[in-house]
Amino acid sequence: MPRTALCLLLLLAPVLRADDALPWHPSQPGYHDATVALAEYCLEHKLHSEALLLLNGVSAERATEIARAATGQPDEYTAESWGGYLDRLEVVQRRRAQAALEAGTPAADVLSICPDFGPALERAGFKELKGMGWLKSAEHERLAPLAVALQDAPAKQDREATWQQPWVIITQHFCLVTDLPWSRARKYAEYLDRFHAVYFETVGDVVPGREHPNVVWCCKDSSTFVEFTKSIGFAMTADNGGLHVGYTGAVYVNAERCDFVGRKNKSWDNLARTLFHECAHRLTEIGLRGRRGGNDAWGLAYTKEHAWIVEAIAILFEDLQLQAKGYKLKGLEQQRLWTIKDWKAKDGRIPSLGPIFKQGQVDFAQGTPISSTEKYALCGSVAWYCLFEKKEHRKAFLTLLVDYYRTDTRRFDFEKRFSKSLPDFEAEWKAWVAR
Repeated sequence: MPRTALCLLLLLAPVLRADDALPWHPSQPGYHDATVALAEYCLEHKLHSEALLLLNGVSAERATEIARAATGQPDEYTAESWGGYLDRLEVVQRRRAQAALEAGTPAADVLSICPDFGPALERAGFKELKGMGWLKSAEHERLAPLAVALQDAPAKQDREATWQQPWVIITQHFCLVTDLPWSRARKYAEYLDRFHAVYFETVGDVVPGREHPNVVWCCKDSSTFVEFTKSIGFAMTADNGGLHVGYTGAVYVNAERCDFVGRKNKSWDNLARTLFHECAHRLTEIGLRGRRGGNDAWGLAYTKEHAWIVEAIAILFEDLQLQAKGYKLKGLEQQRLWTIKDWKAKDGRIPSLGPIFKQGQVDFAQGTPISSTEKYALCGSVAWYCLFEKKEHRKAFLTLLVDYYRTDTRRFDFEKRFSKSLPDFEAEWKAWVAR
């Protein structure tokens, strides 16, 4: 390795203190040195697409050499290599944020560089609650006395919970905030940690686990859910069962709606299924994107294709059924099966994949060219097909998943990814769906 490259890599050594400042604005001399060092890591670990993305607009001689070496090369995404990259990226974000703070930059602008930079959050009036993350001072004052680790939680309810005085249960991997009855609150807190294990048993070779707080706000009543989501700027209706918001890094769930749908569909546990779906979004996004500040936090909103895969990976876990010992992970839950039954009927028609695969986030959220229910059935079936039925497509599916969260899906076409044309893939998938 050239001496210059080695020096650049040393900039990112984990032993460096997080408060060692780096140039924080692109106009400053040396700003791109850390970016080139990140690209060096990516080249070494065969994260070629990310290296090219990092170096877009960087004119340094070494940047040109890295870009030339990475161009046209396949990517080898693993949890270890991608997690190592995010570790280094977050070191750079913290060090740039430190420099910006020392320069007198307003806290809000510092947080656009590194959204969980403690000194800037403290300056902005936030306090950290271990296991839950950073809260506004008033929220911290309200919730901190209520927080309890799952292993220390009482066996029986020792008080009445309300949304103002909820249960705040800190598990190994999640924080559940809820006004459900204690027996249900504790059960679902335990479910979340068990789900975490199943998720990483299934895709943990590619998606790294990240040590950021994973907060789940679960409202007992629909009216509470409506008012709460409105208060945080993501207003939902009483008919919405839940959502994950990447910008806030949290999951919001309407237990009343989930229970209603569960009774209607005679499901195993529709609240659990909704929690698994939304928390799969959380683990995927934090694992593949890490924490992003500024406009980059909204990167997925501007994607132009393959938004289907976001729902595909979450639907995969919807029908996870936890048992006293072990679990069952089934292919499609009851609602999806009814949709596919309609496709297979005499006058039914299985939708084409092409128009759906071409949709970015905004278009995918609309009910065209097929209904949202059909889109979810399609997504879930393709995910199951690739990961469990046709395992030769597993790598291509997960590589596309990583690329989507990197917002870089257009470097390779479908055939280059899957070693099969889309018409051929679709014909085989349709034959499996209609079997």
